[in-house]
Amino acid sequence: MRYPTPPYGRLPALCLASILAPCAAAPLSAAEPARPPAPPPASAEVVELSPFEVNTTKDTGYVAENTLAGSRLNTSLRDTASSVSVFTKEFLDDVAITSLVELVQYSVNSEMNTNENQAGTGQNPIVNAQALTPQVLVRGLAASLGLDYFNSITPTDPYRVGRYEDTRGPNSILFGIGSPGGMLNQSSKVATLRSDSAAIRHSSGSWQRSRTELDANKILRRDHLAVSLAAVHQENGGWRQFDFQDKQRIFGSVTYRPTRTLGVSVMGEVGRDLNAVIRNSVESDQVLAWYDNRNARGVDAVTFTPGTVAPTAAQIAVGVTGRDSTRTGNNRRVTFIENDGTIFDFSGAFVTGSYNNAAVRAPDGTPGVTSSTLKVHDPSLLPYDMNGAGPGMFRDQKLKNYTISLDWQPLRDLAFNLAHNYQDTTALVNLMTGEDPTLRGDANRTLGVGGPANPYAGRLYIDGTWRRDVHVGDATETRLSASWQVDTRSKWFGRHRVAAMVSQAEQFDTRANSWLALAGRPFNATPNNANNRITVRNYFTEGSHATYRAGDWRRLPTKINFLGRDYGLVFANEVWGANNGGGEQDSTSALGVVQSHWLANRLVTTFGYRQDKVDIYELSFYDDPNVGNIVDRDRSKSTKTSATGYTSTAGAVLHVTDWLSLIGNRSTNQGVPSFTRKIFPDGNLAPASEGKGEDVGLGLDLLNGRLNAKAVYFTSYEQGRITTTGFGGAADRNTRVMTAFASVLVGTGRPYSQAQWDPIFRQLTPPATAASSDFETEGYEARLTANLTRNWRLVVNYSYTDSIRRNVANEVAAWYGLKPTDNGKLVQGVSQVAGGQYVVDRSAFVPGGAISRWLDLAAQHPEANVSTLSTSNSIPVAQEIFNLINNLNDDKEQEERRWGVRPHKISLFTAYDLREGRLKGFTVGGGWRWRSANVIGEDSKGNEITGRVLTATDLMLAYATKFDRLPGRVRFQVNISNLFDNTKIIPVRLATGATASDGFFVPGGRGVAYGRYDLVQPREIRFTTTWSY
Repeated sequence: MRYPTPPYGRLPALCLASILAPCAAAPLSAAEPARPPAPPPASAEVVELSPFEVNTTKDTGYVAENTLAGSRLNTSLRDTASSVSVFTKEFLDDVAITSLVELVQYSVNSEMNTNENQAGTGQNPIVNAQALTPQVLVRGLAASLGLDYFNSITPTDPYRVGRYEDTRGPNSILFGIGSPGGMLNQSSKVATLRSDSAAIRHSSGSWQRSRTELDANKILRRDHLAVSLAAVHQENGGWRQFDFQDKQRIFGSVTYRPTRTLGVSVMGEVGRDLNAVIRNSVESDQVLAWYDNRNARGVDAVTFTPGTVAPTAAQIAVGVTGRDSTRTGNNRRVTFIENDGTIFDFSGAFVTGSYNNAAVRAPDGTPGVTSSTLKVHDPSLLPYDMNGAGPGMFRDQKLKNYTISLDWQPLRDLAFNLAHNYQDTTALVNLMTGEDPTLRGDANRTLGVGGPANPYAGRLYIDGTWRRDVHVGDATETRLSASWQVDTRSKWFGRHRVAAMVSQAEQFDTRANSWLALAGRPFNATPNNANNRITVRNYFTEGSHATYRAGDWRRLPTKINFLGRDYGLVFANEVWGANNGGGEQDSTSALGVVQSHWLANRLVTTFGYRQDKVDIYELSFYDDPNVGNIVDRDRSKSTKTSATGYTSTAGAVLHVTDWLSLIGNRSTNQGVPSFTRKIFPDGNLAPASEGKGEDVGLGLDLLNGRLNAKAVYFTSYEQGRITTTGFGGAADRNTRVMTAFASVLVGTGRPYSQAQWDPIFRQLTPPATAASSDFETEGYEARLTANLTRNWRLVVNYSYTDSIRRNVANEVAAWYGLKPTDNGKLVQGVSQVAGGQYVVDRSAFVPGGAISRWLDLAAQHPEANVSTLSTSNSIPVAQEIFNLINNLNDDKEQEERRWGVRPHKISLFTAYDLREGRLKGFTVGGGWRWRSANVIGEDSKGNEITGRVLTATDLMLAYATKFDRLPGRVRFQVNISNLFDNTKIIPVRLATGATASDGFFVPGGRGVAYGRYDLVQPREIRFTTTWSY
């Protein structure tokens, strides 16, 4: 897909031409062989300018020598106690990696987060703009992305990367504030003073793939000044309908070394990523029962004229399972039919359903089963390569970043680094969420209740409500680092490096999640209320797959006429809260590190301690008549929350022999705080989670450093992760209960005046929006990286990980005063007696908790009896309490499981260069990926149910050669991913119900019913041609 060229669209070609021209011309115009450079004077010393940088050009094959990941100091991987893996440039090239998804497939213990580790079946946090960067799990926990060891808020792309470093587990030295899973850091290709170089790479292949990369380095003044430029232009398709992955980015850098002891580097990037957003699964099924009966009995048997009554039993039996709301008051369902532009009110009309309803019957009489929502599992009806959301669901992200770094080494053993980083990005996602888009059939003979004849009666359609999610972020960090090396010249007391760092960071983050709606709030005071939203529908032609999609929001006119009145259209924001809000964060950090080499370098220890002081400003909002709540950046109206965190790292490596080492590491860190999510008891912003981890294992160093291996046992723990899971609708319930009490307790002749009641109301309705939970993981990891010979390179990974969620919403239960049972659930203190009334047992609740305080209020007036006083939900307060405890217990039961865990993971990749004989110049290679079956449910006996094992084989063949009159070399390469085209579906959640706790089969021979199953990308062939000099 092509999109408008940004202002910098022609800049890559122009800039690159100015660099490539002299690079290419130099060897062609030389009349005689160039003389080698003059050697440096004998007195000159070779100085490693900065201990805060790693020279990636020393990476050979798949083996890297050094890293910053263990201590923020340039340290041998052999001496690094923390678990670190390096993906070298040669590895990235051999595997033809161009995305983060491809990279983690060959990582030790990383995977893309698909929301499979949650109890539900949706993927809202993955497809929306909640995260500015792709979400990665390491050891089952969320991980951060790094940009040259600054926390990154901009998506990565390998075109500008010299290497990736995968750091696993909490690490306070790298990030006092960061995700507990670890960090995947990209080290940028900075201009080098060593030599001129240039490369052009183009790849093509399956699904209209087209990606071009440019890379050049030019020395402008020998040993003093160099510039580099990299750019990428990508227009890729995908294997599913309406898929596209487009990019335009440019990255440049300058390196200036005015003296031997002083160096400056400046780098920056600007770009735009535009890509389709496609779920791993297929569309929600609300049609199969109706569809089967339509095909068996004809359209007339399954279509009806909608009225003011619910479907009859006979109508439900053929798959007409309900109505879209009731046509009363201001209930409206504004519906736009893209096929012909019709706009009508769908409220009260019939909707179809599938076999997750016990009252439906297949044509042969087989009954349905009451269960959760199903996914369409019939490729003859909806082929797997369909994409029901269509071309209107996409993410448009613009980004820019720059880094300025100054290195000064006044003395051989003393060095300073001053670095400043800025990042700015805006992600705009147009999408459908929840169960949308949904596949249905039209069972209505009229367009709505009392409407004209429906020309689409009996046809299939996909529709849903469109949303827009806009996430804006910018981050600035300035840090000063110093390193001092002390060499005692003693065999026993060795040498030591002491490092210190101070930094100041500022971050702005705001997110507005909205719904496409009629402007002006015509049918509800809340702009994004369902009565104001617009459903966009598309009827498809069966057999014509290009029509199998939802209605596209971009096809709507700027104004529509609904029920005789013209309305403008607007994306109306959600009410201020977790999905619509923003904040600013100021943080000051201080870090100290001591790295010591003892016993003639046999023992290497690293100790680090860090302090982070954070001020978070929760921004306020103003109300727009059309859009609703909008962030107000005026800090004077914000609410400030301050916190100070202390984290530490301690690690040791004992080299027992030259080839065997013992490793131990323990580290902590603080999680990334939320700017919008608030928790009980006071409704204040949630504190940052806390992470801690330990690694113990062995290291091997063989073949003179050409084979490195590490095997560790690890534990990782995150305490206090904040999500909306487990909240149980607590805030709304509190408001309903307290409003009900106010109706009988406040006023003349009542126990409270309004002035007395207001503080009580505030205390018992804190503005909480989320809940906390803990995550535990443990397991084993092993990685072997080798250049076995000059020609043969290899990497092998294995991991075993067991992870589980615990203590879901414990602070919510404590605020209400709920008591735990021996099995971890909460005591249900409400029962329903024979007459149907709900009765509360006060002894089941902790005195002083919210429910006990409700009961105290109930005792102050006969009309406040919790068994008879009704809330706005038309149920008594006692039933509200009953439902609350049930919801919390259900959340605990569902969430505190090993959802999605694939304990075992294996991957390997190897390549061999043929340097002699008739096949000289060829390289052959391949890889294998294997993951054990995932946990998808639990049977009636409490045993885990698993999905299926994942396996894939990859192949690589390359040929490198030189051409006359063309400097450098050309490499032709083909990569085949999923060589054997293993495309069986991946079960993720069984569809279960009260009468089918072990699952059930969908009638019509369609197999097991799934609440979610994921799809596997078919075999992909990729051709890459690279010219490099």
